[in-house]
Amino acid sequence: MAVDRKQVADRVYTIVAELANSTPAEVKGADRLREDLGLDSMQSMELLSRVSEEFEVDPDMEKVMKVNTVDEVVSLLAGHLSA
Repeated sequence: MAVDRKQVADRVYTIVAELANSTPAEVKGADRLREDLGLDSMQSMELLSRVSEEFEVDPDMEKVMKVNTVDEVVSLLAGHLSA
């Protein structure tokens, strides 16, 4: 599946916004998932599950656990999709 970084970012922002009861326009790349957006561990797992399923990827859990910001989620996915 050929997906560019912008497509990945658009979907990640949309999913994060849904989980944070926000809008994609309010989500910023530098937003921290827990501290700024208020996602709890269940919502973080939901984010991982949704993006993994949608983009048909199985990211390394060790890398996933180090992700803190929206941009880091996008970078992890974009890197995985381009590998």
